[in-house]
Amino acid sequence: MKKIFYTIVSACCLIGVSTSCNDWLTLYPEDKIIGDEYWSSAEDVEMMVASSYRFLLENSVLQQFVYFGELRSDNISSGSPNGNERAVLDNGNLLNTNPICNWETWYKVINICNNIIENAPGVQNSDKNYTISDLQHHLSEAYFIRSLCYFYLIRAYGDVVPYVTTASSSDSTNYNVPATPEKEIIGNLIDLMKTAKEYATPSYGYQSKNCGHVTKNACRALLADIYLWNEQYAECIAECDEVLNNPIILPGDETAEWQLLPRATFFQSVFYSKNSRESIFELNLNDENNSNRTAFTSLYGNETTNPHLKPTTNIQGLYDDTDIRGMQYINGRVSQIFKYVGQIAPVAETKNEAASATYTYRSSGSANNWIIYRLSDIYLMKAEALAISGQSADDFDNAVTLCNKTYIRAHAEGADSLDHSAYTDNKSVEELVLLERRREFAFEGKRWFDLLRKVRREGGPSEAVINSLVNNKYSGTLPDGIIGKLSSMGYWYWPIYKGQMDVNPYLQQNEYYQKQDSQN
Repeated sequence: MKKIFYTIVSACCLIGVSTSCNDWLTLYPEDKIIGDEYWSSAEDVEMMVASSYRFLLENSVLQQFVYFGELRSDNISSGSPNGNERAVLDNGNLLNTNPICNWETWYKVINICNNIIENAPGVQNSDKNYTISDLQHHLSEAYFIRSLCYFYLIRAYGDVVPYVTTASSSDSTNYNVPATPEKEIIGNLIDLMKTAKEYATPSYGYQSKNCGHVTKNACRALLADIYLWNEQYAECIAECDEVLNNPIILPGDETAEWQLLPRATFFQSVFYSKNSRESIFELNLNDENNSNRTAFTSLYGNETTNPHLKPTTNIQGLYDDTDIRGMQYINGRVSQIFKYVGQIAPVAETKNEAASATYTYRSSGSANNWIIYRLSDIYLMKAEALAISGQSADDFDNAVTLCNKTYIRAHAEGADSLDHSAYTDNKSVEELVLLERRREFAFEGKRWFDLLRKVRREGGPSEAVINSLVNNKYSGTLPDGIIGKLSSMGYWYWPIYKGQMDVNPYLQQNEYYQKQDSQN
């Protein structure tokens, strides 16, 4: 039996696994494979930790990074979407029957983490070589991955997320539980991430694992992000400073300064070669897994695949003539997103030069990693926290300096930097930071959350935010009632998928979408 366990869990880590179970917290493998007798060695724990990473690479999760963070934003327009995407893109309709709202796989990851957290400590009783340090490192990974999942869920769905911390090894276990208030979940995530940061390793000794597994800096980055969302700006700044003050130094790299890569090598190093020096945490996709390889190609397209999603005209015009991000994130010749699906982008001085250059796409056998945090995130999270909480000219000056790090890197040598004298109060600096975040992180699954943070800070969707979003995203005839929809705070979140509502009677649909449930 134990051989079966190893075979199946190893398979989970290497290939795609699909399930047809309707339960919203299905764990694979099921309880006939994973039982108490299998938590007997360090190898057992390592395999389950690998499975937690593996299920983050499910196609449904990878594409929801884009759906949650980009689909409804002013970065994305309609290319050749499938029907489920078209309902959201072209009609502005979020229906609880739309399967892209399904959170099932996120809870599979959460359940694997819950099993690790519950069962790994007992392995010390049966495997004397399983040290307390080993246990702490594994717990740090489980705490981080589970917290990351919940952080995405509460930002996507709002105050209706069930916070489950009890492990299940069977579909038959009763997980019909009500939602936990967002503030309570956030408090728990902060407490656990403090422990994860304490337990995590500073470095594994080589770059791909430092980027693809949980480190202290990954924990600090996630904590900073949670604090920013929760409007704890001093704490966000402190975590960002911890990252900046504790770069991971690899052997032979002791004299190198941790900074952004040069303009000429940035795109290929960060978005093609993977695990760059700028990276803090990214999901390492497997070139041998066809689902991994096509997760983003279907959305963003390539030389032979029509993209489901295209860049808006507005985002294309947001980059000035010498900003290399506008030339490399977007293939302007065909108005197509190039980030994540490209291999070699032109290194040109101007957009005109790039227009006649060659864009080389990834091969069909190449999978891109999905980046969760990189050094630019730290600069710009800190800048946002300073912009909102700043009270002095020095605070605003520091925020502009941080924005300049990404802005100057993106421009040809000698190009003017952002003018500090133009940003001297909270409002102007906040607008600058959100603009620079949009330019830097376009199509990386962050823009909608950036807008939502602003809406939450302001106590609801302002007319200015709504009009800007609508004007930036749509051209021609607007979707029916889109301005009215965006005026409701509830519309800024996703509905709970009807399949989850059907199996858990304790769930309460997001208020804005309750009318849909009453009609189904």
